[in-house]
Amino acid sequence: MNEALHSYLERAAESFERKEEEEAFGAVMDAWRECRASELVLFAQQFEARLDSTHAGREGEYAQARHAARDLARGLGAQGQPREVEAQLDALLDCLPDPRFIPGLLAIASLPSAEEPQRVSRLCAALRHVGPPFDVEPLDGLYERMRPESWASAARLSFVISLGRDWVPRELDAKARELLAALWEAMRVRADKESRNVSIREQWLPRVYANPEDDDVRLVMADQLLETGDPLGEFIALQCSPTPDEKRIDALLATHLRSWEMPLGDHIDSGATRFERGFPVAVRMAREAASLILPEPGPAWSTVREIDWAAVAWSVVHAQWLAHPHLRGVTRMRRVELYWARLMGQPPSVSRLELWGSVAIEAVGTPALGDVFDRLALWPNLSWLEVRAGHASDVSLCASSTLATKLERFDVTLPGVWTLTVRPGDEVPIEAMLVSARAVESFARLLSAAEGFGTRGLRVRCHPAVDAASINDLRWATSGFSHVEWVSVSALL
Repeated sequence: MNEALHSYLERAAESFERKEEEEAFGAVMDAWRECRASELVLFAQQFEARLDSTHAGREGEYAQARHAARDLARGLGAQGQPREVEAQLDALLDCLPDPRFIPGLLAIASLPSAEEPQRVSRLCAALRHVGPPFDVEPLDGLYERMRPESWASAARLSFVISLGRDWVPRELDAKARELLAALWEAMRVRADKESRNVSIREQWLPRVYANPEDDDVRLVMADQLLETGDPLGEFIALQCSPTPDEKRIDALLATHLRSWEMPLGDHIDSGATRFERGFPVAVRMAREAASLILPEPGPAWSTVREIDWAAVAWSVVHAQWLAHPHLRGVTRMRRVELYWARLMGQPPSVSRLELWGSVAIEAVGTPALGDVFDRLALWPNLSWLEVRAGHASDVSLCASSTLATKLERFDVTLPGVWTLTVRPGDEVPIEAMLVSARAVESFARLLSAAEGFGTRGLRVRCHPAVDAASINDLRWATSGFSHVEWVSVSALL
């Protein structure tokens, strides 16, 4: 027993040293199952309290198992329906023995419905699975309440009571006490270091958020965090380096991504956040955000520059949320459904917007969509508009709107078919590319519609498989332009 116990405690220490704390907790629980000493229960309780406060939201096999056991332990003994209690007892048998289950099991023994034979049998099976030590007084009370005809269940309960009453506590040997003391000390040292890290963050994060473009502030914060071993300090320094170690950056993100995302709240898709210079700059909203009244964005949002709405439905409430001062740095909005663009208000800082859907096509069923471009013209800083899954008629609609004179760039894409880019300030302001050789007719309409943005110059990148007759049709469609450049896209396909 001692060798196995020592091995578990040594594994816990090694995992803790590697900052794999969920794995370390699993090893501590294995040590408890080996000897069931009260000292290990106390340490496990303190360790779990630490994990719940510092590792919230972290995923992984060990974390999921711990959360499942913790949640089941919290639910045991609640005043639920009898079937719910029985389901909990059955679920417990699929978990490893855990001292956290014992208080709930003893609470079940005190429930008014506990003396039902079937329930007693399930309770006995759960207690035998978890094992002692446990207090037998509530079980004695249950035994006294049982009816004479329930003699079979009473016999099982009597056996379990004898297990608890006859239990002889085991003591840790000298080496086990030494290993456990080292774990206590390691946890204390790390908690002290984390406390200093929190103090540094509290001092410097407001300055970073107030001056999101100032790398000097970030680097001073990183230096102080590096002195205490906080991985965020290393991450900031690496991403601010002229020659960043991408492999090390990826390793840090793999370990700490969720905790570094947490200040942004729960309504973003975890794992989809992009970091630059040590802080989030691009996030993707979770689909659940469509049905939520989003909480006020905290100061951590001050470094965010791009929000991907991933086709999340908007509401007026979302528009009010976007106008919050902490979102003053957001300059790009991605994957906004066309209909919801009308409800976005006038985001003060957004300069680049990506719409999904064709205004021309969708306005047929929803005429109100026809004024989307004019509404977007009211945005104070919008200068770049992208339309995905667009149509040639969208080009005409935009060109004739009040938005056209404000745009520095306009992109329309029909994926796998064609693309169009308008940059009024360029020497050749309009560029179109035919991706599919079978879409010549649609591409010809696109080229004609592009005249709405001016006829000074056009560059056409044409699929090499387009035949001579189709080329002539395209040349006719471009005849209104003063200057046309023809380029093969064979190298791009």
